[in-house]
Amino acid sequence: MKKLSLILIFFSFILINKISGQSFTQSTGFGGGISFGTGCEYHHIHTGNPGIRIIGVRKFNESFHISAALTFFLPEKEDFYDGTRSSTLWTVDVEGKYFLYSRDKFRFYALGGLNTTGLISNYKGESPDLYPDYSDQAIGLNLGAGANLLFTEKVIFFGEMKYVIGIYNQLIASVGIIMDIDRRGR
Repeated sequence: MKKLSLILIFFSFILINKISGQSFTQSTGFGGGISFGTGCEYHHIHTGNPGIRIIGVRKFNESFHISAALTFFLPEKEDFYDGTRSSTLWTVDVEGKYFLYSRDKFRFYALGGLNTTGLISNYKGESPDLYPDYSDQAIGLNLGAGANLLFTEKVIFFGEMKYVIGIYNQLIASVGIIMDIDRRGR
């Protein structure tokens, strides 16, 4: 499963890069923000801390954008039998965004795409053989909605809410900023 996830991530970035080189592309954006997830559970260990998100956006036209994002959620540390267990979650998302409504500087969109979620859990204590470290990856789907607020021509604030459907189901809300870094055809 890990190899399949890595292959999916690799080819997704190649596809976005290849398509983005076409002459119909209008702009590229890059930004970041924070994410809040409901978290996932593994053997009574729950993740769910805030996360840091990095996002790249490729705009094809006014109605359709593709984005790729990496989110790293801060580790959750809990008492675990005779020690502690630290668990963290990360996600890689490749999503299509279709804009449904636009008025002045406000734009509303629906989103859907692929998700790869990774879970890493480490035990520190007196019984490492009894409670081994654990890591896993799973592929899922994203469904959700979001909104953009155009602050200036180059600065866009965004907020979105999506549900990850897969082994590691969770609801994720994100807010952040995207900087338009490439304008073609001007």
